[in-house]
Amino acid sequence: MTESNEVDREGFRKKVSVIGRRSFLTWGAVVIGGLVLLALGLWPKKSKRPKVFPPAVRKSKSNRKKLVFVAIDGLHPNYLELDAKGLLPGTEGNWLMPNMRAFLKKSMWYKKAKAFLPAATDMNHLNALAGTSSGQTGIIGVWAQPTGWDANGKAIIQHSSMSFAKDDRGRPVDTLFHAWKRKWPDSKTLLMTGKEWVGEMFLGDKARQVVSMMVTGTNYPEYLEAPKRESFARPETDSDKACTPVSGRLGFFDGPLGLSDIMTRRYTGQGGSLTEFMEKRSGHFPHDRWIVDSALEIFKREDPDMAYILLAQCDDGGHCIGSAWDPSEFKNITPAHEAPQGCQDKSEYQLVSTRNKLLFKEAALNVIRDVDIQFGRLTQGLEEQGLTDRSSIILLSDHSSLNHIYSQDFSSTDVMGLLEKGGLVEKKNIYAFSVSSYGVLYWRDRKETIPKARALLEAHRAFNPQSGQTECPWLVLDRDDMKNGVEGVCLPGELYHHYYIDVDREKSMIWPDLIILGKNGWQIPVYNGQVPNVGTKVPTWAPPWRIYNGGHGSIDTLPIVAAISVPGGRTGIKESAIRISELGVTAASLFGLKINSTTIGADLSKDLL
Repeated sequence: MTESNEVDREGFRKKVSVIGRRSFLTWGAVVIGGLVLLALGLWPKKSKRPKVFPPAVRKSKSNRKKLVFVAIDGLHPNYLELDAKGLLPGTEGNWLMPNMRAFLKKSMWYKKAKAFLPAATDMNHLNALAGTSSGQTGIIGVWAQPTGWDANGKAIIQHSSMSFAKDDRGRPVDTLFHAWKRKWPDSKTLLMTGKEWVGEMFLGDKARQVVSMMVTGTNYPEYLEAPKRESFARPETDSDKACTPVSGRLGFFDGPLGLSDIMTRRYTGQGGSLTEFMEKRSGHFPHDRWIVDSALEIFKREDPDMAYILLAQCDDGGHCIGSAWDPSEFKNITPAHEAPQGCQDKSEYQLVSTRNKLLFKEAALNVIRDVDIQFGRLTQGLEEQGLTDRSSIILLSDHSSLNHIYSQDFSSTDVMGLLEKGGLVEKKNIYAFSVSSYGVLYWRDRKETIPKARALLEAHRAFNPQSGQTECPWLVLDRDDMKNGVEGVCLPGELYHHYYIDVDREKSMIWPDLIILGKNGWQIPVYNGQVPNVGTKVPTWAPPWRIYNGGHGSIDTLPIVAAISVPGGRTGIKESAIRISELGVTAASLFGLKINSTTIGADLSKDLL
């Protein structure tokens, strides 16, 4: 392994937050068949924000036309069809998301837009800015991914970084940020993100810095206030937040007593440890209110000409509180929920998910209502600053989300457990990296066993407590599928990196041998101490467990919101089945920019002008 890779690996170890070194909680000893099981509790480490921004105010305003992306992480387009109570159909004057609907009326709305697989964060924000698919860039993980094997046969894990993002010809992946700064070197660019690791990904290639200001909840100018803690289920904008029903978590003895089972029960539930963990770390998981306040202040003081603003609250809430875009998923809870004293006993307070009885619909809807309020404040603030008349604004989500099936049988989706039981793992020669409803498997050696592994996983059956049926909980793709595509699943090359696999022969970047995509809400456990969607690491000795109430990654979460507003441009609805990459291609065309790496998809500017 090269020296640079070793340095990157060590840097990664120092950079990640290692949680629980002093604060992992011991649940108690439970003796079953002579085995003592311990359960873990994640707690945040305090972090000091670097003071990297001067308080200087830009003296003169730019008259240049502006490009502003507003990305709502994890927003399912079906939310835009619901009424104020989260039911179908919504009507004019009665929408769940009235502010976003108002923006769509002034935009060209692509109602059948999709992201690329894996339907997750890092790769699809990059795809929007580079006009690419995931297989085109090499970014296939969230927060981090395996990039090679060290001298001891262990996987090298690195943060998502533009430093290893290459196109099908091996060229560094170019983005709109690069193209913008080439055309207007003196122009200010802004990347403001509720997910700090996404910002760090774009700063990974230090030789090609093109983001003038990268702002996160832990890295921001002195003139901004620090993010404040706020509830996902009961945001400050909720007029009856004291009455909103929120579940706790299942008890210690409510199911099998394997360590993985106990940890799963501890973290799931709207009042579980995952929610507590994310809400406490307001700097790492800032609410949209802070992003909007800060973005408007930055526009006022710094006047950036290109901006990518990532609002992460929808996705954060989806993971710990759940999603509610499908009204048919919910039923009345048994026994009935009793409203707190002084609260009205509303019928909507009784609704819980049929996939997970710990997910109250009203709590999930509160997340979305607040997301819409903050989006409205952003667009209104830009208008008050006189920016909307000369700004092309692209609204998008990077993927959508769904609620995961809660099953007491943890082994139902334990990919590595099944392979080990089948005798297909030898001396840890398989590395699993998983995120919610997708997982990727890398073979260090013995690749002749891959067809057997695929057959074993495809033959596996699990009981679906929602449908009452036994089913295979996932789709399994090998490299032939990634290269040639699978109808109804993935496009040819969408998950296949030609340069890294065929040209480079994986010398500088390894590529998955199998990709696992959960079906019908099934969740893949997290392995090797990596908790990607939370952007953190737990001790490597932690067992695999299912940490999320809801999530994404699979084909069910490909639908996205996509709309483009151009000053003086056409408005309306397009039923074209576009992909997220076409937003970047179109933005380049609108501003006369040249992206110097391979792009995918059509230029949509003909729809707009």
